[in-house]
Amino acid sequence: ADAPRFRVELIDGGFFDLQEHLDQESPRAVVINLWASWCLPCRTEIPEISAFADAHPDVTVIGVAVQDSESASRAFAAEIGASYPLALGDTAFADAYIAPGLPATFVVDAAGKVRVVHHGIVDRADLEEMLEGV
Repeated sequence: ADAPRFRVELIDGGFFDLQEHLDQESPRAVVINLWASWCLPCRTEIPEISAFADAHPDVTVIGVAVQDSESASRAFAAEIGASYPLALGDTAFADAYIAPGLPATFVVDAAGKVRVVHHGIVDRADLEEMLEGV
């Protein structure tokens, strides 16, 4: 299925727009991780996702806060120090990327198709497996 297009505000400034990303000359696969400041498993997995992002510069990784207040999301982002961009999800994003619980991870290929939907915690090895052949 086509990944729902979205535009989210990055906590460090600027925006990430999925359509703009896919329209680039050589778009990359995108890992979209949903998190919240109150989500304890998110704290555990963000360092793992950071390790994956550092090891795979050929993949775009973005973490999007959902079901959270902007102030709490910003404070958590400052504390956790992810190596990849963290963003603030809005209602439109949350309606498009539905997660029964957090964390949740979506893998979108360079053609804009959702290839993997994973509910629950991931580690670096899980992500590497998900991206095989994408």
